[in-house]
Amino acid sequence: MSELKVTSVQTKPEFDVMYYLQVCGESRIEQGLLEKLEAAWEDWRDRVSAYKLVPSSAKNDEGFLFLYLSEYVEGKVEEAWQESPANGMAFHNLAITLVMISAQSLIPELMENCTPLPRPMKDVLDFFEKEGLEWNAQIGSLNRQYAVYTPFPFRGGCELCMQSDTCPNSTLRVEN
Repeated sequence: MSELKVTSVQTKPEFDVMYYLQVCGESRIEQGLLEKLEAAWEDWRDRVSAYKLVPSSAKNDEGFLFLYLSEYVEGKVEEAWQESPANGMAFHNLAITLVMISAQSLIPELMENCTPLPRPMKDVLDFFEKEGLEWNAQIGSLNRQYAVYTPFPFRGGCELCMQSDTCPNSTLRVEN
């Protein structure tokens, strides 16, 4: 049985309003909303848990980046949804932006490439469980809405991704 080396890593997420607008599919934002989002960003950016996971069988310290936002952030997004659908969507997109910019701060290649989701090995699944997280193998997701699990350092793409058969952007998907 292999051992998993787990190292906590620091992310350096800086709010990028242009990236946020890209995530939203918008070209502008109201000043009042921007101020609320910036305040939430300041509150949330230290609520990113990030780890480098390296199996003992790895070559050249190649492993995986796993990061996720806390339940607190998910609760704040839910509160925004309760206020209004527009607020909910704005804060949902902010959480997506935070998790992606956090990942990009550690793996710059993710700014230009997709974030492949590899199938987690048993040691990684055990680590998820220790963190209080549940992996749903049928759909390839955790019980956290805002999370990234991807090769670290960057390598591959669709050929490593467990969703390549269903992803609309997959270069491997066969059209019928």
